[in-house]
Amino acid sequence: MNKVHKAAVLISWGLLAAVFIHLCFKWSSMPETTGVHFDSSGEFDVFASKKYIAYPFVIGVVFLLLLHLAALAVRKARIGLKINSEGETVLRERLMLLIDANRLFISLWAAYWTELVIYQHRLIELPVMIGLMILFVMFFDICRLAFSLRKKYPPDSENIE
Repeated sequence: MNKVHKAAVLISWGLLAAVFIHLCFKWSSMPETTGVHFDSSGEFDVFASKKYIAYPFVIGVVFLLLLHLAALAVRKARIGLKINSEGETVLRERLMLLIDANRLFISLWAAYWTELVIYQHRLIELPVMIGLMILFVMFFDICRLAFSLRKKYPPDSENIE
């Protein structure tokens, strides 16, 4: 699974970098004032300097750094459930998959938003909603899993406090 996590990190950062490079190539041909934010119907509702296109990158970088910290915490912190080490490994792996999915979603979202602003296209909410639904289902599955792990992987008798 370690290769999957490394791939998710590389893909998420690589996607942000690729879209940033694309933006640099398109920068000079873009108007100084451009649509930068969408209303609930997907149309631009805020028009500002094209410098504000960096907003998705700032958010993307901040969230990817926070997700990196979350991954470190998942690897190192005590889980707190009364389960054996095999059960903790199962839960940690599932949590890492959720973090990886969040990494990919954040980078895809930032890339999508930036491309829409570069070409001044309206936002189609369906891809974003599908991504959010997948993340919600994964989170709900981890909550369900945490309860079932206590039965499947009871604590070792010598570790019971």
